[in-house]
Amino acid sequence: MSRSVRNILIAFVLFTLGLTAIGGAVLWLDAQRERTVILGAGDKAGEAYVIASAIAKLARKYDPKLRIIVAETGGSGQNNRMLQQGLLQLATIQADTRAGPGIRLVTSLYPDAFQLLVRADSGITSIADLKGRTIALPPRESGQYRSFLFLTRHYGLTVRDMRMVSMSSRAAVWAITHGAVDALFRVRAPGNPEIREAIQSGKVRLLPIEHSQALKLTEPALESGVIPAGSYRGAPPVPRENLPVPVVRRLLVSSEDVDPDIVERVTSLIYDHRLELSEITPLGGFLADPAELGRIALPLHEGARRYYERDKPSFLQENAEVLALYLTILAGVASLLLRLNTRRQKQRVDAYNRELIAIYNEAVLDEDPKPEVYRDKMMGVFARVLKDAEDGNINTSGFEFLSFAWDELNDAVIEVMQEKMQAGKKAETAAGEAAGGCGMSRGRGRSA
Repeated sequence: MSRSVRNILIAFVLFTLGLTAIGGAVLWLDAQRERTVILGAGDKAGEAYVIASAIAKLARKYDPKLRIIVAETGGSGQNNRMLQQGLLQLATIQADTRAGPGIRLVTSLYPDAFQLLVRADSGITSIADLKGRTIALPPRESGQYRSFLFLTRHYGLTVRDMRMVSMSSRAAVWAITHGAVDALFRVRAPGNPEIREAIQSGKVRLLPIEHSQALKLTEPALESGVIPAGSYRGAPPVPRENLPVPVVRRLLVSSEDVDPDIVERVTSLIYDHRLELSEITPLGGFLADPAELGRIALPLHEGARRYYERDKPSFLQENAEVLALYLTILAGVASLLLRLNTRRQKQRVDAYNRELIAIYNEAVLDEDPKPEVYRDKMMGVFARVLKDAEDGNINTSGFEFLSFAWDELNDAVIEVMQEKMQAGKKAETAAGEAAGGCGMSRGRGRSA
């Protein structure tokens, strides 16, 4: 093996080891840094807030460098906007929410059910009977509000046919149990505590919501589902039998701009500790199998994809032999380019050095040097050196050498000009004295 080839191989090995060490150090330092993410989870009374809080609890236990702050928000619509504005990093939304172009899926958490409660003495037996009635709804920016409008349009009702009042879950329960409203609509998981409280008052009842398959024709995110018999009371059971209703998945989403490492860590918390998540809240038992996520219209976030595909052979593993050949060729090319670049940088440094010396020699030979001329020349060279250093055309050592050379030669040029200026002044003084002496001599001659 020739000396040059051996040097190339040694340089490549050192270069690779250096990159590996730097990469490892960067990853280690990044892992030590505390990361904070804000998770928008809707109303505190909702299941989304409950499961979001459970995920935050897992983070405190298993990934203390990842701090998840759960924020109460106005629902899916507001979460969608706040994600796009960068005010949230994670959020829960209904699967039928029209998500923005930069929203990406992390996972599907659990199914929510359309639930319509009416006062027991209201005489309301179907959705069509809501005409002329007062209905308690979630905030206007929530996905639930839009779900209600979508549902009632299917039954031929418009917003002018009903009195719709937005209010919190607690206020809505009070309103329907005290006769202030005729009906209450929520998209919540079966067994929701607020709805249970209203039902156990004995003053309200649940209505079935038919036509789930027909609704799905317009909104593919909807599925046919039921509120299981006995979800809200066992004896007598409420509902008495499985109640047909549309269901929609509650999704955990993120902005595509969020660091994939953060999303991967959140996904890992959810699935690696799924059993413990289920112990904190039963909702954890409804997590979607990752294989089912492809049926959801939203594209996966890169961080979540990394977690789900962690057991698949990587591209590097599948193409190791071909990549090894390419890397060998690339190493040779990189070494050659490195040597050429180093040579070019040295030539550039030498050229600048020669230019500085030439300016000095010019100042030495100049019989009448102008300080501003040489100052401009020296500063011009310095400006070009600085620009080349910023552009990577001169490395650090070259820049340091030129800085030293510039300082020395700049001082030398200044000294040359000062000496010449002093010499000029002396010459003028001598000439003046000589001229004065001659005058005195002529004066004495005339006097004599």
